[in-house]
Amino acid sequence: MFNGYIPKSKLEVARERFQSKTISLRVYQEEVFDGVSQTPAEMSQRAAIEADIRPLAHELCEQVRKTGGSVAVASAGLDFYIRPVLDRANLDQVDIHSGIVVSDPTNPPPFRYDYPSAGDACEGDWVTCKCKVINDLKDEVVDSEVIFIGDGTGADECAATNAADKVFARGRLLAYCKENEIPVTEFGDDFGPVLSYVENKTSANGAQ
Repeated sequence: MFNGYIPKSKLEVARERFQSKTISLRVYQEEVFDGVSQTPAEMSQRAAIEADIRPLAHELCEQVRKTGGSVAVASAGLDFYIRPVLDRANLDQVDIHSGIVVSDPTNPPPFRYDYPSAGDACEGDWVTCKCKVINDLKDEVVDSEVIFIGDGTGADECAATNAADKVFARGRLLAYCKENEIPVTEFGDDFGPVLSYVENKTSANGAQ
């Protein structure tokens, strides 16, 4: 969302501070987005046009709903570019847990932020505490299973270690789970493995 819309020198400085762990992802993200040359409304329009959804996402969400379950996105990103992408893909019923820009969407940066799903149970300075999202879902339905799908570090690693019942991963999270002997199933360019898992669970046990 910000590549090409922020001076390269400013982006490189912020990225170096983040990669050296001088600042958290939350602070890095604020620094970067506060330097972009577009308003949230303009970035929302661009996200709706340019972003892609991983194949089989719609089919997976429909299958989960057929079982009586729910689907949520827990992201370190920001709501103004996540929601338009889901809406375009007809996934408007998916709950979003992310950072929120609360300033006027037609105003340029700097922006004002809120982090309603940051949580206080985990030590990380997460934009979104994915453990909190998972545990809240578990509290909604007793004896439910929460499937976690991720590919990153930080909050993804924490959720896979401490909260998720079943983990699907790729990239950095897959490597982390294997290194730390966390049970994990790999997924690739589409959500096929996750969809098959949900379909098999439904056939074997009925709605969960």
